[in-house]
Amino acid sequence: MKRFTLLTIFCTLCTTLAISAQEGATTEKANLEAQVDSLKQCLAKAEKREKTKAKVKEVFSKYLKFSGYIQAGYDWNDKKDGTSTFHLRCARVSLAGTVFDNKKGGKADYRLQVDFARTPTIVDLYIRYQPVHEFGVQVGQFKLPISLENTDYNATKLEFVNYAMPVQRLARLGSGDMTGISATGRDIGVKLYGGFIHRDGFSIINYEVGAFNGAGINTKDNNKSKDIAARLTIQPLKLLKIAGYYQYGEGDGASLSSKYPAILAGAAENYNLKYLTYHRYGGGFDYNNDFLFARAEYLGGKTGDLSSEGAYGQVGYKFLKKCTVGVRFDYFDENKHAAGHQFNYSVALSYRPWKYLRLQAEYTLEQYRNMSAPRPFGNCLYLMVTGIF
Repeated sequence: MKRFTLLTIFCTLCTTLAISAQEGATTEKANLEAQVDSLKQCLAKAEKREKTKAKVKEVFSKYLKFSGYIQAGYDWNDKKDGTSTFHLRCARVSLAGTVFDNKKGGKADYRLQVDFARTPTIVDLYIRYQPVHEFGVQVGQFKLPISLENTDYNATKLEFVNYAMPVQRLARLGSGDMTGISATGRDIGVKLYGGFIHRDGFSIINYEVGAFNGAGINTKDNNKSKDIAARLTIQPLKLLKIAGYYQYGEGDGASLSSKYPAILAGAAENYNLKYLTYHRYGGGFDYNNDFLFARAEYLGGKTGDLSSEGAYGQVGYKFLKKCTVGVRFDYFDENKHAAGHQFNYSVALSYRPWKYLRLQAEYTLEQYRNMSAPRPFGNCLYLMVTGIF
């Protein structure tokens, strides 16, 4: 009897332990499953957050891309009146984006660039639509298709501190432009453009033709005519461009600076001052790879009865992936019918320790021939610091 009782107790205990173990295993399994479900939910939320971040990043990198640069410099020369000054050249902020871009060549984009160096000024404001490689249209305020240096090299890419003399004087880049208009090489208008014979990443034949106000940036037209500008570019290699360009316009001769009395005198004799005609023409080539650059252009112009011309050539070498050294010769003759012109001989060095900072130095020897300068030579030194973001 005692044995039976002990056996019953033992069987009951074993059964109880087995049931308890099974219930514990079921509970542990349920807990593990709950933890797995919780981890899956956390992972799904994390993936959703990453997708959201990726979409936001895509939007800002493609549709709303902010960028800009700040340039501060120091200029010195030993001319009669002399210069020794620090200055803030540019403080530009840009908002740009690509609305769409497909493999067939279709593209639509926009750009807004404002300069805060002095009074806030809109520099670029345009939209472009190119449904196919062969045809596109650009509307707004943007660079005139005159000179390779003007259109293809902004201040963060230019190898020298200053643009070449003929580009400053005949492409509306500087305050000394022959029209009296300083417009950073830009104007308000509409342009048609496109390319033919396509290769990987470029087209061999490219054209640009546009109509512009001709009065400068952020300015309504001051006459009833429009400036016409056109450029044809042949690109036999991806890194080589050969271009020719022409511009015709009518300007307000009465508003020109008294610095150019020959223009006003010619206009008074042969033109209505309100519609002073001018022509710009030229051509050149540009080659630029990871180690070398070479560029040369000729620009000619006729402003009223005053004929001007200029040219420049430059070569340089890039080393250590951060440094560039270049030499340039440029020439400008304000009045071809008078004995007087200027030659500049420049050497420049730029150093970019990282992509957000650029340091530049340029020395220029100016030579004046048959001009009213107090001496035949002048020395100039230009230093520039560019912060890019």
